[in-house]
Amino acid sequence: MYSKEEVEMSSKKYYKDINIVRVLSCIAVLLYHLNILKGGYLAVCTFFVLSGYLSWMSAYKSEDFKIGKYYKNKLLKLYLPLVMVVFITTAIIPLFENIHWFNLKRETTSVLFGYNNFWQLNANLDYFARHVDSPFMHLWYISILLQFDLIFPFIYMWFKNMEEKTSKIVPCIISTLLSLASLIYFYIMCKNNLMNAYYNTFTRVFSIMLGVTAGMISMYYGALIPKKLKNVKTSKIIFYLYIILLILSFIFVKSNSKYFALSIILVSIISCRLLDYGRIDTSNLNKVDNFFKSLTSICYEVYLFQYPIIYIFQYINVDEKYRILLIIFITLLLSYIFNICIVKRNKNKNKFKNILFVLIILVSLYGAYNYITAIDYQKEMDKLKEQLAVAESEMIKKQENYKNQIKEEEENWIKELNNLDNVDNYKKYISSLNVVGIGDSVMLGAVNNLYNTFPNGYFDAKVSRSMWAGITLLKELNEQNRLGDPIVMHLGANGDCSKECKIQIMKECKDRTVFWLNTTNLTSVNDSLKEFAKDYPNLHIIDWYSASKGHSNWFYADGIHLPEAGREAYTKLIYDNIYEVYKKKYKEKRDALVNEHKEELKSRISFYGNDILFYNFDALESNFESARLFVSKDYTYKTLKEKIESSVKENTLSNKIVLAFDNSMNMDLKSYQEIIELCKDSTIYIVSTSKLTNSLNNYSNVKIINFYSDIEKNKSYLEADMIHLTEKGNAALIEKLKENTSV
Repeated sequence: MYSKEEVEMSSKKYYKDINIVRVLSCIAVLLYHLNILKGGYLAVCTFFVLSGYLSWMSAYKSEDFKIGKYYKNKLLKLYLPLVMVVFITTAIIPLFENIHWFNLKRETTSVLFGYNNFWQLNANLDYFARHVDSPFMHLWYISILLQFDLIFPFIYMWFKNMEEKTSKIVPCIISTLLSLASLIYFYIMCKNNLMNAYYNTFTRVFSIMLGVTAGMISMYYGALIPKKLKNVKTSKIIFYLYIILLILSFIFVKSNSKYFALSIILVSIISCRLLDYGRIDTSNLNKVDNFFKSLTSICYEVYLFQYPIIYIFQYINVDEKYRILLIIFITLLLSYIFNICIVKRNKNKNKFKNILFVLIILVSLYGAYNYITAIDYQKEMDKLKEQLAVAESEMIKKQENYKNQIKEEEENWIKELNNLDNVDNYKKYISSLNVVGIGDSVMLGAVNNLYNTFPNGYFDAKVSRSMWAGITLLKELNEQNRLGDPIVMHLGANGDCSKECKIQIMKECKDRTVFWLNTTNLTSVNDSLKEFAKDYPNLHIIDWYSASKGHSNWFYADGIHLPEAGREAYTKLIYDNIYEVYKKKYKEKRDALVNEHKEELKSRISFYGNDILFYNFDALESNFESARLFVSKDYTYKTLKEKIESSVKENTLSNKIVLAFDNSMNMDLKSYQEIIELCKDSTIYIVSTSKLTNSLNNYSNVKIINFYSDIEKNKSYLEADMIHLTEKGNAALIEKLKENTSV
């Protein structure tokens, strides 16, 4: 981020490979800010290392180091371009009517006075949120550099004095220890507060001090490279291997990675090694090298200009594929113009450049005027903050009531569902059934086993009982209101009965589930039962004949009656048959229950929204009966997408969906398109609070509720922050929603 002169270690040497590192890092940062390169934020570590390294090298090479001269150099090369770009930004952004930059005064002050990193921490800005809250979000880095440059001359003189009085190794050790202390603090903070770790000067200074240490060792002892590797060819290979490692980290290491802290440390170390190996080659520059040299000369300006341009473009309705190209083009163009007209002013006497110079100065002065005269909305915003805090407290209570209602509403069916899905619960359920058993001597022998298995059952068995007796017994139980469900019949070992008899038996059973065991001694009875059962879906034949075949130990000598082993097998067979049939029945019941619930959920209109709906929670409940409210202050695109994906997966996504997000959400066209694709089977109502969403009208399932034009016509709908709705605005929104959703 420093000028090319700082890369020149002397008037005779220019280490061109360092340019490659700077340009590569500059590109990585730009692509990260454009949401293209996941790990581009790591390039800042390289810049920190470079800053410390070059600061020490330039100071050490100076024949007569003076604090005043050092500050003057930094003022001209670092601070002055910063101030001018800041004022150019404060001049241009207020010209856009749809951009409401309420923190202009305070934020600009934090940048000009070099404490923007701490200002962002206090404002709870999240650098990794991937939305642009400010045109100066990137200038936390410059603030840390300014803070470092303020104290560096004293550090340098302290180390020089130490070197002269003791030994060169002592300042190297102390510099390393300072870097290590900061590194440990950084690592601890990463676990407790990620943004504090990222923004805090005391956590990030380890990279700068690492660069200082590398520069110190390089000047005192030479580059830390084994003698065998100190040839141009070998060092170049190693240099480019480190470059590859750097690129891979930029591509693959996300900000939410569990290796976040480690990756920042490793990139800082890799940067140090690149500086060592990059100093080997001091050959003459070719065309490629000159190209990198040219790019290097505007790296600082590219860094300064990129975020204000990105910030402005989020309010301009441009196709996504052109937006990025335009941002890159404008950033490079402005950086080049600024560089040749301001930074290299003394080298250019061109008339056109002089005109541009005057124009830049005038724009900067206008920006300075905007800054000085900007209204400080802090008191008004603090008042709004208090109002919103009270409203938020009330809304949270109402949300809790809503959640409790929904919970109570779903509790019964979920409980039943869980019971049906739980095998142990199901087994207990089967055992608790009011089983009625009517049988002959075979059942009589196993009656104790049956009662042990079905303690709530009723069993009536008798020696030599015929099928005809079954009719009488069933009639009596019906009259006494004692006939349970299911019914187990084991009659037939003593002979068959007519079809009319069987019909009468089933008539007495009514619509109950009937299990009828066949016999082991009369196959004709078995065939008759099998044929008869075809006409009765509630009649299930338990094939005792096939199950017992080959198990002589289950029977006494007559092949009919049962010893203990047979009784156990007999009872188990009855239990298993009831289990399977009821399992099927209750699966059908479960599916019907789930489908019924899902259809009921799908029929409700669903609202997804942030602050614009959060403070309308009560009104939504009262005006939209049974609506599903997925409303939160802390909505991000990620949470929205996850909620909708979950509903799609569960097949509970509503047929009608309302999306209402104010400008703080920073939903771009691509985000809306992804959500629309997820909800392709639903009608989607998008509440428009900007011109952006109007371009979504071409989707057949999308209806735009144009609240943006209402806001434009009536400014009383918005609070002072130009985001939150007033009471009047909230009422208008509810009416707009009712009108457009036909609810």
